Amino acid sequence: MEQRAGEKIMLSLKVFGLAGFIVLSSSAMSLSQALAQAPVDEAPSPQQILIQNVRIWDGTSDEAVPNQDLLVEGHLIKAIGPDVSAHPTAETIDGTGLFLMPGIIDAHTHLASPVNPLIRTQEDTFYIAAVSLRAARLYLMRGWTTMRDLGGPSQGLGRAIDAGHAIGPRVYPSAATISQTAGHGDRRGRTDPHPNMTGMRNLASERYSRLADGPDEVRRAVRESLRQGAVQIKLTAGGGISSDFNPIDSLQFSLEELKAAVEAASDWGTYVTVHAYTDGSVNRALDAGVKVIEHGHLLSEPTLRRIKKEGAYLSSQSFGFVREMQTNSNSARARKSQMVMNGVDTMMTTAKRIGLPVAFGTDTFGSLETYRRGVKEFTYRKRWFDSLEILKQATSHNAKLLELTGLRNPYPDGPLGVIEEGAYADLLLVDGDPLSDASILEDYENTIKLIMKDGHIYKNTLTP
Repeated sequence: MEQRAGEKIMLSLKVFGLAGFIVLSSSAMSLSQALAQAPVDEAPSPQQILIQNVRIWDGTSDEAVPNQDLLVEGHLIKAIGPDVSAHPTAETIDGTGLFLMPGIIDAHTHLASPVNPLIRTQEDTFYIAAVSLRAARLYLMRGWTTMRDLGGPSQGLGRAIDAGHAIGPRVYPSAATISQTAGHGDRRGRTDPHPNMTGMRNLASERYSRLADGPDEVRRAVRESLRQGAVQIKLTAGGGISSDFNPIDSLQFSLEELKAAVEAASDWGTYVTVHAYTDGSVNRALDAGVKVIEHGHLLSEPTLRRIKKEGAYLSSQSFGFVREMQTNSNSARARKSQMVMNGVDTMMTTAKRIGLPVAFGTDTFGSLETYRRGVKEFTYRKRWFDSLEILKQATSHNAKLLELTGLRNPYPDGPLGVIEEGAYADLLLVDGDPLSDASILEDYENTIKLIMKDGHIYKNTLTP
């Protein structure tokens, strides 16, 4: 650089002469002095939103704290207190008289299954994707800011939402459910050829469910789901209602197969959850090291106590919307549905009595109507739990369940489901007191005045 500077000086002397060089030098010195005296550009002010004068329920406490402010900076909660200061450029929202709470978390849904499973593989995939996008937006605009998706190709939907290409909640995807042959995830017609035996594969079907028999096939299926973006692994360990060719009481996957799945998931730093209703299927899954039980409506008290003792999670649903949509029929599916419905009350009552928390979930799929009805889960649960218990299930308890994803957690910057400094800014401003009556959240169009996810406001009726 010194050589180049010297060459420029010599060129200036030759062209302009000594006098010209003096003028150039003086101008350069003046410019240098001006630059030195000019103020240094300030760093851009942080993106801040200050919510003032609200009652804050943090997701874990038994009461809300009145007269509080909350400051959001970027996508996290920065400060909480009675008199929080903010940057002069912060957006300010007056929440006087309103209730601030964490966004709702659904522990069990199927965002990528908005059509009847019987015709799903025959439907146009772009149509399914479009309806899934509508369902995702529907969820977020009622204040449900995080969804744990338990089977189906929702990983792409979650990526699109995170990248800002679509509007919807956070998604914890499982990718394809893993099922044994003749298991709950085997949705072939009765005489359809087996894909693993004939090579005649239905790629659309395998985005939703993958058949695996024997520990080696199970390991491969788990690894394939992880490769496709699953953050937790879903297996069907027992019979189901919506599948035609397996009874509810059937045991699915051997102990060795379940252990293979748990090992493969653990190798990636995450866990296995299983679809199961009965004592036999649940106890076998617990023997294998499974961390979460989905449904469990037919479980006895000893099995429920074992779940609690081993620190596993029960992710169950009221199935209230299923009860409402039931028809009088003597079909195998209707009989299975009635069997499960008959077990809901005993299971929920026993779980509460023994102190086993029940995750808040809906298991919605099949049509947009089921997604719309899912919001009624608050009212359905009031049969067994008070409103405080329901709200804790739908926020902080579900958030602990999400944390089982460990190294695969797609949202590692802070906790979800709580209001505390450093947590994700997923917030609802509510007109009313959901701690007294959680069902007011079902009237989300009128009671929820502000919806924030990741520090971004998606609904605000307070600021014109």
